[in-house]
Order: sequence, then structure tokens, then C-alpha cells
Amino acid sequence: MINRRFPLLALAFLFAGPGLAGQAWAEANPVAMATQAQGNVEYCSKECDKWKPVTRNKLLSEGQQLRTAADGSTKLINQATGTVQTLGPNSAIKITADNIEKVSGTLSEPEKSSGDLLENLDKRFAKAERYTTVRRSVDKDKTEKVVKLETVKEISLSAQYPELAWANAGNEYAYELIIDGKSTPVAASSDKIVRHKVAGLTAGKHEYLVRVMQNGQEVYAPKKPSTINWLEGEALKPVEKGMKEMQALAPGDDFMMGAYLEDRGFTVAAMDLYRKYFKDNPSDVDMRPMLIKTYHDLNLKDLQKEEASQYQKMLSEQ
Repeated sequence: MINRRFPLLALAFLFAGPGLAGQAWAEANPVAMATQAQGNVEYCSKECDKWKPVTRNKLLSEGQQLRTAADGSTKLINQATGTVQTLGPNSAIKITADNIEKVSGTLSEPEKSSGDLLENLDKRFAKAERYTTVRRSVDKDKTEKVVKLETVKEISLSAQYPELAWANAGNEYAYELIIDGKSTPVAASSDKIVRHKVAGLTAGKHEYLVRVMQNGQEVYAPKKPSTINWLEGEALKPVEKGMKEMQALAPGDDFMMGAYLEDRGFTVAAMDLYRKYFKDNPSDVDMRPMLIKTYHDLNLKDLQKEEASQYQKMLSEQ
């Protein structure tokens, strides 16, 4: 079991990249995460011979320093204490073995955040690393196309987040979505992801499967159904409460909200928020494994491979 004293400890290994994991594990012990950076915010390593910009989210380890300019500010999440602080303009901090120490300027008093907002981040990041390796595909005889479609095994949906998503088997195929025995046609698409908004479900678990159709004939059907967990009413209230708390902690931060929703099983919603985050923050390398993981969980294999290749390329260019 990973030490809960510091849930982001495993991220040092994850974010080090190929060939650097051992070095990162030996030298880095993440204590905090800078998030919601505004204006000019920079960090440096122990030597502090070179300052680098902080964009949105950045892990900070013992010995590192962070500073803001006159237009800069950022929030600091201390994983050891579960508290949040705001670093104001013209300010600086350094990271000790288990705390955030003010060097100059303004650092607010620690405020306790909701205990479950960042729960299980360490485990999910550790899992995410598994899916960042780009494996070479084996050439096969393509004279006959074999159609196969896998959907996410279990997913949470609600009136706010009602979309199912699966990989497109090809432009020539349509689909039949069957939920609790009730069939709904889904038209062919040219997009890489096929989406369908679910409606009319009662609270609780529902079985579903997706059949692949061509010219009105079934060409593939899964052997076992998957599960939709439809949330509403009392079951949805804890999720809505957590979303409000996350919005208060990191307003407008699509990545943090995506991480929260993913942990609650809203995989499609999390994927969409991650995609929006990286569109707005294309240079952020550290957090990309989480998007790759959602592609894996949704069985979007082509997108997973593309994103993993991009991730490895960005690591090599650092």
C-alpha cells in the first residue's frame, strides 16, 4: 500500500520519463502541487541556476523554489497536510522535506481542503504510467477486416454527463446500443469516437452492449454486457458536493475537475475535460498520462497510441 502521508509520492517516478525514473526517485520527493498559476510564476531546482515557467499544474519537491512576479500568483496544495495556500505577487517559497516555507512576500495561512478531493490520485497516476509505452504493431494480413468493438466495462452517467463513447469501427458501420434489452440505433460516423447521449434511465445499475451493424446486418456483438451506473437524487448529491468543492479549490481548472470526475467513474466526462485542458495548455507534459489512461479505459486504442507517442516525443525534447 502506498504511504497515504503523501499521495503524490508515486508521481515522481511517473513524471520522470524513460531513463530518468531512478534519478527522479532518488532526488525528488514531491511535497506540493502548484495549481491555478496566474501571470509570471517560475520554479527552479535545488541549484536554482535556471528558472522555468509554471503554466497551470506543477509538482514541487524538497529543495525546489517557486517565485511570482508583480502579476503572478498561484495556489499550493500541500499533500502532507491536506491544506491549500495562496502565494501572492512578488513572493517566493521553498520546499522543505514536508512543508512549504515562505522566503519572501505573501503566503496565506493554510486552509483545510475537502479530504476526498485528491483521494486516490497517487494510485491513478501510477496506473496511468502503464499506458504511456508505445508498442510496435505487428503487421497482419489485412485482406479481411476483422471487426471487434470493446466498450468501457463500467461507467457512471448522469443528466449532466449522459454520454457513452466508443471507438469507431469504420465509416461504413452503424451501431445498435442495447440498454436493459431496449435497442437504440446509432448512426455511422466519420469521427474517431462515436458518442451517444443516454436518457430515460432510472437511478442504479443498467446493463448495456453495443452491436456493430453493416447494411442492417450484425457484424459484431460482444459476449458480455457492460454496466452503466446512472446517478441521480441522493446518490448524486455527494458527487455534486465534491464538484462544488473542487471548483472552489481550483476554479476553472479542467484537469483537476477531470481527475475528480474520473475517480467517480465519469470516464467520458473526464476525457473531455482532459482534452480541453491540454488544448489550452499544450506544453504541459507532466499530466498527460491521465488523458492516456482514459483513452485506455474507454478502449480508444488508436487515440491512446497517438497520445502516448506525443507524450514520449515531448519527454525526449525536454
